[in-house]
Amino acid sequence: MKDLALTGAVMAMIIWLLRRNVSMTAVMPVGAVLLALLYLLPPVRFAEAVWTGVAAPKSLEMTATLALTMVMENILRTTGMLGRMVSSLSAAITDRRIVMASLPAMIGMLPSPGGAVFSAPMVGEASEGMNATGEQKALINYWYRHIWEYVSPLYPGIILASGLTGISTQQLFLAHLPFALTVILSGAYFCFRGMEAGVGVAELREKGRLKEFGTFLLMSSPILISLSLVVVFRISAVIALSGGVLVLLVAHRYTPSRILKMLKESLSIKALFLVIGIMIFQEVLRATGALAGISAYFASSALPVPLIVGLIPFIAGVMTGLTVGYVGITFPLLMPLMGVAQPSLWLESLAFASGFAGVMLSPVHLCFVLTREFFAADTAVVYRRLVAPSTLVLAAAVIPWLLYR
Repeated sequence: MKDLALTGAVMAMIIWLLRRNVSMTAVMPVGAVLLALLYLLPPVRFAEAVWTGVAAPKSLEMTATLALTMVMENILRTTGMLGRMVSSLSAAITDRRIVMASLPAMIGMLPSPGGAVFSAPMVGEASEGMNATGEQKALINYWYRHIWEYVSPLYPGIILASGLTGISTQQLFLAHLPFALTVILSGAYFCFRGMEAGVGVAELREKGRLKEFGTFLLMSSPILISLSLVVVFRISAVIALSGGVLVLLVAHRYTPSRILKMLKESLSIKALFLVIGIMIFQEVLRATGALAGISAYFASSALPVPLIVGLIPFIAGVMTGLTVGYVGITFPLLMPLMGVAQPSLWLESLAFASGFAGVMLSPVHLCFVLTREFFAADTAVVYRRLVAPSTLVLAAAVIPWLLYR
């Protein structure tokens, strides 16, 4: 109970600061320091956690991936490729709402912490002339960015869940598929409610539509090739994006001075430090033993097993804002409840879906922060609009319960 109260106080402070428009870049280190003080974490242990958060391979990879995503987005936008990508897809698919959903869903195929930065300007450009608020555009970009994380074996959360439970990724794909489908269906209503189709392109014949779609594929080829390298050939996102950026620099004949100018324009030090801050917060959280204490508290209670299996990952998801965070921390503790010899697919699905619901509602979720800042959206409004579709996705756990109980 002590761990729940202390970490709850820290999260409340984080939310309070964010509501007063304090930058997340500053909020996360403050949260980490407060955690260390509340738990009386020795300075040496705190320093070790900070160093791990900054220098761990995962932290460096996330930071590099975000930086490369910013660079590629800048090149695509300033060279006009981004505009042609959106206009050609808008011509091939006349309903602009479908275009707005398709773009972040496509970018979301790549497990990149910078994907929200990449797709946000696309959604913004696709929504030009439509009756969409900043909050609505933020919700669309954020919501459809995360379809694949429930099912894709490329995502580290699925890989980790499979490794910890011994359930194959193919089984997890089928068990989690209802969640991904519910994301699509619920988003169609909650994201686009009150928004007109926004058909701004004249009717085209089938041949013209195919030509426009071909243009879209050509303009988006750097993204699609990077996705293919990661998904099909399992190449590191950093390597794949580096190759894509290099090809773009050569194709558009960037000079050294133009490259320097582009780097100054595209790289946001604030966003890069935000990644580091979140990783430091997660490491300090782990060092204090807070999540382990919360999990042990609920596991020893007399609460029903499904409630425990759903509640613990949800809390961890809210606190970390990372799928690998709640899976890696809570799944080992939940294994005795899921069934060690043969884990229940329904309980695993419930744990994964509830944890991811927490991630989607987490104030430290990087995609949420970047999307909200890009569209200058009101945090409270976006949160309110997230609750109903997130609840529906979690309610889809009834399908694995009917199939695998």
